[in-house]
Amino acid sequence: MNRPPLDALIFGAGLAGSILADTLIRQGKCALVIDEPSQSLCSRTAAGLINPIGGKRLNLVWKADTLIPFAQAYYRSLEERFHKPLFHSRAIARLFATPAEEQIWLIKKKKTDYKNWIAPLDSIPLDPSFENSQGFSIQGSGFLDTSSTLDALRAELIHRDSLLETIFDYGEIDFSETTAVSFRGQKAKVAIFCEGHLATNNPFFSDIPYKPAKGVIGRVRISRPLPSTAILKGKFLIPLDDGTYRVGATYNWKERDDIPDPAGILELEAFLESHFPSEWEWVEKRAGVRPATAGAYPVIGPSPIQENALAFNGFGSKGSMQIPYFAQTLADFICEDIPLCKDALPQRFCKQEQSKPKRWRATDIAKEETLKRVNQGDLVIDATAGNGNDTLWLASKVEKDGTVFAFDIQKSALEKTKVRLKKADQLNQVHLVHAGHEHLIDHIGLDKIGQVSAIVFNLGFLPGGDTNLITLPQSTLEALEQSASLLKPGGLLSVILYPGHEGGHNESQQVVRWAHELDKEHFKVHIVEHPTKHPKSPFPIFIEKC
Repeated sequence: MNRPPLDALIFGAGLAGSILADTLIRQGKCALVIDEPSQSLCSRTAAGLINPIGGKRLNLVWKADTLIPFAQAYYRSLEERFHKPLFHSRAIARLFATPAEEQIWLIKKKKTDYKNWIAPLDSIPLDPSFENSQGFSIQGSGFLDTSSTLDALRAELIHRDSLLETIFDYGEIDFSETTAVSFRGQKAKVAIFCEGHLATNNPFFSDIPYKPAKGVIGRVRISRPLPSTAILKGKFLIPLDDGTYRVGATYNWKERDDIPDPAGILELEAFLESHFPSEWEWVEKRAGVRPATAGAYPVIGPSPIQENALAFNGFGSKGSMQIPYFAQTLADFICEDIPLCKDALPQRFCKQEQSKPKRWRATDIAKEETLKRVNQGDLVIDATAGNGNDTLWLASKVEKDGTVFAFDIQKSALEKTKVRLKKADQLNQVHLVHAGHEHLIDHIGLDKIGQVSAIVFNLGFLPGGDTNLITLPQSTLEALEQSASLLKPGGLLSVILYPGHEGGHNESQQVVRWAHELDKEHFKVHIVEHPTKHPKSPFPIFIEKC
């Protein structure tokens, strides 16, 4: 291959690699993309949804005011260049899937930075099957036809002789020259890795805690026409221009293949059947593995151990929205040495040595950290009373003029807690609640939102009790959602996770993911790793409300 000197070797031609290559080429740079398309179908499977308000916590997406206009302008420019429609505007009906979401929205909708993106639900057409739902309308949204976009960009790379279709090995990439990177006889200034979930094996970015999540997305035909509004209610339903509907998505943290799993298919079918009983049929079922990271930000910038190895990855389900803008920032860094966004740099994941107490117990660390935030007279919650140990030290700290709510689904646990409190003369300030912690707000009251100093969770099973009775991810996540709303500024949510027991690993993964998806402007997350680093060891996670 006879090419001019290369500025960049780009490994991976999903949406990230393809748009980055296109951005560099449009700035007059020369890039060679190395890719084997069968390695990952994530970008082609992706819904391509551009939505400023995401997740169960209804957070405004980081940099939405910048990312969305930039992305839409870029996709419109591609449409003009390739003479085909790629981006499709769609208003979104964001419908509440749980009571907790509705309660969260009562707070979120008052924030001024949401105003330009939302409207009343009755401002958009909605199918009668959703008419009893509560929610709101999202404006300025839409979806990218990711498959058509990739086809167009790939064809242009081939036309420019800028695509090498092959599987590569990291050992083939030579960084021995300080000013150049070599791969199979091709030299460039930098190597950029846009590999999606395959980057979990990348030796130049081994500190990045990628959290790959397989998702099933399908296309269905519905026997009657629906309005052009996209629906988000736990799952999404997006009307396409050909009269079919894209439906998704699921999360599978165990499998990393592109085969639609039966459980994921059943999950989507349950959603469809609940709203369109016997009115729909499958047209297509697909799956892909998202390259998500621990945290809300992608990974963009130089490796901490090899400065001319760069990452452009970890966009997860927000790729269509984030990639165009950050491709431009990385191109500006390469071409003009303009600094990159600090929040997205790979070095943020570098491990730092931390001093550990001589005797390391997750419960001791959780107690010590929580009590720093609790004062006499405060309102606090023990979401998992158990044998009453946590309830007792909370009650002792808030004293007689404070209030402790202690929840447990087992009467035996509350009885043991009551005995412990009475013996210590700390019962008067405690309300013992025989209910699951997913009902926190029902018992504490909406008027206490933003008033709680500390909430503690000690997950797993009751010590000395029935080990088959364990906390479950769904109810735990619902409780954590409510807890985040109940905390006052400066308040602390403490959660001890137990990945070692049956079902604990899955629950721990989901809680950590939930914590990392919290709005970084309003919550600080700190995970204290067990010093042995054993995957089954318990560990605490702290969420502080800013």
